[in-house]
Amino acid sequence: MNHNIFDVLRELDSIVDFGRAKIQWDILLYIASKGPSSVSDIAEATNNSRKAVLDAIRKLTDKELVVKIKYDIYDLSEKGKQILNKLNELTHYTTLPKIEDEIPLNNSIQYFYLIEMLKASLINSDVLPVEKVSRELGISIQTLKYYIDLFVEKGIFKKVNKKTLFGHAKQCYIITNEGKKLAYRIPSLIKMKNNIFLRFLLKVTFSLRYDTALIKIMIFLALTSPIIIYYLNVPFMRYIGIVWLYVLIFFTLLSVYAYITAK
Repeated sequence: MNHNIFDVLRELDSIVDFGRAKIQWDILLYIASKGPSSVSDIAEATNNSRKAVLDAIRKLTDKELVVKIKYDIYDLSEKGKQILNKLNELTHYTTLPKIEDEIPLNNSIQYFYLIEMLKASLINSDVLPVEKVSRELGISIQTLKYYIDLFVEKGIFKKVNKKTLFGHAKQCYIITNEGKKLAYRIPSLIKMKNNIFLRFLLKVTFSLRYDTALIKIMIFLALTSPIIIYYLNVPFMRYIGIVWLYVLIFFTLLSVYAYITAK
């Protein structure tokens, strides 16, 4: 590869100018690392305006490097993947890492989102909390629904109508039996299933990830501790302070045990 490295660089530069088309490279690299993405996600991640991203995507589409999947979600075309793979050979970076053979997916981006969605649904009584997953993963609901539709097609999730407390029908996604079988063949989810401390921690903090649960606990303690200390001389606040102290000890031990048993 070393003998023609400059030829490869010249070829890449002739397709997407390294000097004057930085935003186009940013978009290509972002999609390569994250998979199919919405314009909003790309704009936020690359620190560019939506208009600038749309203009760059139009140029990339004209060059047949990206393709529109649906809505405003774009993915690399076959030509785009070839270009990125050539760049990867120079940088030793891989856009499509090898994934576990038992997962019926095309790349590691899909694998990552699948694990997060499976975990979220298993914690949430088999129902996929779409908005919560979107917030915790930092992606738009539109992008998330692209992956949900993909996993519905593969029979991992299914769309159902569930009645709310007021008797109204609401569409939601639940994990299928095939999805559960798949989930418990994934090492990290097997660990979570057997980790009662982690599952309880995620449940009581309404979280999907261990780090998010810790952040919520720290925010709660940081906000409540000054109030407890300020009103400590008020008689009934002493009892609340004792309860607060036990809560602090409980969540500290729970977090430690969840971490230890997860390893």
